[in-house]
Amino acid sequence: MFFHIIIGFILPWILGIYLFKKHRRLFIIFYPIGSATSFMINEIGFTYFWKMDKTLASFSYDLGLFPIACCLFICSIHLEKLSTLTSFLIFTLGTDLLELSIVLLGKLDYRNGWNIYWSAVSYLLAYLIVYGYYKLVLNYFSFNKRLD
Repeated sequence: MFFHIIIGFILPWILGIYLFKKHRRLFIIFYPIGSATSFMINEIGFTYFWKMDKTLASFSYDLGLFPIACCLFICSIHLEKLSTLTSFLIFTLGTDLLELSIVLLGKLDYRNGWNIYWSAVSYLLAYLIVYGYYKLVLNYFSFNKRLD
């Protein structure tokens, strides 16, 4: 459980505090959708496809790593640091490789035919949801191009 708190919550929130200070509006708008998406996918996943040593450890990821990664993903697109396609590729592969390392360390087990490739699909789906929300926000709210 301590491992998951460090990796899933404390380390990501070090970056999260920086993002909050630097891009407050962006963080406030996109953190909740990242967290909601994480809760939704993890609820389905823990019910049918994977098992962690402590199920409550997933809250660390739902409130830390995944929503902060989503905020960073939107920052990379919105601030035009990376192309949209490059952002999708880097963030999908990055979170997938992090999960692979957690699996290899024995902290997460797959079941019912789940594998690292399906995890990549689930991460891509999560980033697509967040990106769709980003486009929705841009269409309905005036932000003078920048959300920070």
